[in-house]
Amino acid sequence: MKKIAIILMMILGLTFLAKASTGYFEFGVHYSTWNIDMADDFVNDNITPKFKYYDPNKGNFDFNSDGNNYGLELRFFPGGKTGSFSIGLSYEKNNFKGTLDGTYTETDSKGNTVKAEGHGKMDLTPDSFNANLRWEIAPTGRIHPYIGIGFGFGKMSGVLNVHTKQTITTPQGYVSVEEADETKTLKQALDELEEEEGEKFPLKFFPIVQLQLGLRAEILPNVYILVEGAVYDGLSIRGGLAVRL
Repeated sequence: MKKIAIILMMILGLTFLAKASTGYFEFGVHYSTWNIDMADDFVNDNITPKFKYYDPNKGNFDFNSDGNNYGLELRFFPGGKTGSFSIGLSYEKNNFKGTLDGTYTETDSKGNTVKAEGHGKMDLTPDSFNANLRWEIAPTGRIHPYIGIGFGFGKMSGVLNVHTKQTITTPQGYVSVEEADETKTLKQALDELEEEEGEKFPLKFFPIVQLQLGLRAEILPNVYILVEGAVYDGLSIRGGLAVRL
């Protein structure tokens, strides 16, 4: 993260040097809300380890999620007010929240019926530094659309809490119940996965990928509001306010 921050600061410094031309800066704040069900396969295949009393290979967890994000952004328009291209650098507070629910029933070789249940929640907080390229469509219009693409890197931070329960019913009707509560950090879950698979997890950071389609409107001289639909590691809706410096 430190190396990434240094690189972004260098880019920002070079951008400031370019200010001597016709370009200008905008400072903005934004807030997003989204769902991240796109991460369903990733969670089931990589993050959910074999918790006690529950084998995800026999019954995948259903993963439902949402989240929010807010951040600060500095954006540079090298072509001035009539230019269509801009580059933005931002610091983002990301909050990914998910729920895990799963159940399966099987019969063992002795005729016992085994019912396994798993319920949990996941809170990921990969605060990130993001870079974004954006193009305004008809930039001289007071209200105009824009498109953008960006990427970012966050720290592998987060917590996974899971409650599992195993109910065994014998052919004679005797019932026994065993339960467990486990809490793992995202790093612990990935480390355990590496130990089981014998291979290193390829990423040491939380990747952020962003695609934007939005509207930008000048509501006061040099003051803009922005509304967009986007992909931000999931489907998101974002609103923002920007001020030309």
